[in-house]
Amino acid sequence: MTAYEFAALILAMTGPVLAVSGHFRAPASIVLFAIGVASVFVPGVPRMKLDADLALTLFLPPLVYASTLRISWHLLRFTFVAGVLMGGVQVLLTVIAVVLAATLLLPGLSWTGALFLGVVASIFDTQLFHEAKGRPRVPRALADVLKTRELVSKLFILGTLALAEEALDTGAVTPVSIALNYLLDIPAGILLGLAVGYAIVWVRRRIDPAPVEIAVSISAPFVAALLGTGLGISGVAAIITTALVISAARIDRHTGRTVSSAESRISSVAFWEQASLMLSSVLFFLAGRALPEALASVESWPLVMLVLATAVILAIVLAIQFATSLPALIVKSVSGALEGRRGRPALGLQTAGVMAWSSTRSVIALIIALSIPEATASGTAFPERSLIIVVAAFLVVGSLALQGISLRAVVVRADLVDEGEEDREVDLARATIREAAASRSPDEPHRSARQALLALRADDRIGDEVLTRMLRETDLDARAAEENVLPGAGPPNP
Repeated sequence: MTAYEFAALILAMTGPVLAVSGHFRAPASIVLFAIGVASVFVPGVPRMKLDADLALTLFLPPLVYASTLRISWHLLRFTFVAGVLMGGVQVLLTVIAVVLAATLLLPGLSWTGALFLGVVASIFDTQLFHEAKGRPRVPRALADVLKTRELVSKLFILGTLALAEEALDTGAVTPVSIALNYLLDIPAGILLGLAVGYAIVWVRRRIDPAPVEIAVSISAPFVAALLGTGLGISGVAAIITTALVISAARIDRHTGRTVSSAESRISSVAFWEQASLMLSSVLFFLAGRALPEALASVESWPLVMLVLATAVILAIVLAIQFATSLPALIVKSVSGALEGRRGRPALGLQTAGVMAWSSTRSVIALIIALSIPEATASGTAFPERSLIIVVAAFLVVGSLALQGISLRAVVVRADLVDEGEEDREVDLARATIREAAASRSPDEPHRSARQALLALRADDRIGDEVLTRMLRETDLDARAAEENVLPGAGPPNP
């Protein structure tokens, strides 16, 4: 079997594995990881590594972009203190704590290696809350805080990655480089993202066929990342800001007009959901393939020591998330969501525990670990790369297995389940749409519906998930009302 045939096999088996995992309610990420480990021992399968530049250049931009595209600016506005500010504090404390713990738990580990471990341990996601079917629902105010912190962790952790890479090449990180990274590179990346986002919106206003619009959408994260790299500023900040701009500018809040067709919006949402799913699946598989070789390269650290170190690091991360979740409970939006449960003395501790337990280690940690070069810029080998890959894989898989399996029980035990909140928001959105349609011109019902939905989100009466869902329903209705529109019109077919 050639390397190209093996790559085709990975793509061919991903869908069936996801389907079978869903049927048996098994965590698909862990199943893919296990298959990746097993594939190493199958005769005839070629050795295939994920190139460091490939991981950062082709995998990271679309994953970050796809996870941000469904977020609105309003989320950052309503969760600024509990989400943005406390999220930054959480990231800083986690990196420092993991660096110190790693140097004690793994004797002989360099400060550079410990900093890489701090990076991979600090980045997390909340897909258990927002994506998985059948998961327990908690008050949206809590989920919104977690979603904002997830975004902040990507921004600052991937910025810290640049410092770790500098330490790998130079052997040290100076205060000047730290200041430039956080006070210059990230703000400059945000400005770049604003420019790229509005440029993409300008282009999409002037093209029509849905496939071409989606092609322009695909270019957005890569344009932002490449420009950021070329200018020496934060490409991740540029990607995140680009996605937020496109999300905000896709609909004029005053008129309800859109920058693209209903067909392209429907197809674009489906495309980015699929792209995120496929990329994450392939990464778990490749991380599984990398694990046996990485384990064989860390002979100086026994496997038991690595497992114990990973367990302690995960415990430290969860403890910090718990501690930084407690102050969020005094914020008005969060405390208001818990108002009906105020009679329970342990409510604060239980709520903070749920917020910490719901934040699992992110697949982006695997990208970071796999992207670490095997040698420095001067050609000196970096043997601790294998150790970082092993710990990152253990952290991500262990976190998904432990927290994913027990999350429902933890939320139910804390008595925070609120399955009806989303239904109430959907009912409110539909009632508001009907009122808007009755009070305005019948010529543009979809514009009035979009205006009404955006107004509800601006007042924080519905969340981003309901906003996205109802806008999609509006697009489907608008698309059904169109006549003689071909989904594939425009580009030539090969």
